[in-house]
Amino acid sequence: MSSPSPPIPTSAPLFDFSKTPIASDYTHSWVKIIDNLFTPDECAALIALATSDAEWKQAGVSYALGKERVVTDYRNSHRILRFDDEAAKKIYERLKLHVKEIKRVGPGHEWESMAGPRARGYIWDMVGVNERLSFLRYEPGHFFKPHCDGLPQLPDGRMALATLQIYLGEPDVEGGATRILGSNGKYVDVEPKLGRVLLFQHRNVFHSGEGVTKGVKYTLRSDLMYTVKPAEMEPGEEYGSDYFSEEEGSGEEKAYLSDTIHVDPDADVEA
Repeated sequence: MSSPSPPIPTSAPLFDFSKTPIASDYTHSWVKIIDNLFTPDECAALIALATSDAEWKQAGVSYALGKERVVTDYRNSHRILRFDDEAAKKIYERLKLHVKEIKRVGPGHEWESMAGPRARGYIWDMVGVNERLSFLRYEPGHFFKPHCDGLPQLPDGRMALATLQIYLGEPDVEGGATRILGSNGKYVDVEPKLGRVLLFQHRNVFHSGEGVTKGVKYTLRSDLMYTVKPAEMEPGEEYGSDYFSEEEGSGEEKAYLSDTIHVDPDADVEA
């Protein structure tokens, strides 16, 4: 990927759910759709980066940090996992103008709820895009059933609060929408438009990858990463990274902490 070109001069607005069939389900959810943030050449370069030293393999479902299993009736697509600090930094440079309102999340902040009940009372500072870049290829018939995204705390203490999805092509793909699901069978589809970026909070954004019917859908999926510390610390006090190491709770409390294979609105699945 080349160095970022000048960004769009103004921050992209939040997605307006008020005019959709799922407005009552998403009254205060951080979701953004940014079109043409990456050029067709940049999208092609990202795919080339992924395939430069790896081959596509069947994507699995993570159920713990570093552990996964293949369940093709739940998730059926191909994936290349690439750990790339340089690419992650360049992607973040392109994005950072559009995520200013969640650069810091803490007590009294408009988006404090992104962190969930157990994490309130802590200060979350965004530090960049996760270097774990999950490149995905969906051919006709491929899909990802409904789930919520989640990521356990990493060994270095960083945690994720939001998903990054970059749609890399092909331009003529049919199907393959990211479907944001509400109650009573209602939904909003985000089409996989070349160069489009979808950003959304991990917590309580229930979604699926709808089946591709024509062409090949390529995406890059990663996370917005944060360091976190208690809101109030004594002078000289050091913050330890293990305060969220337990996996208790369910529903909202567990929504950003762990990955699970269960298919329900409270489930977390790492892409």
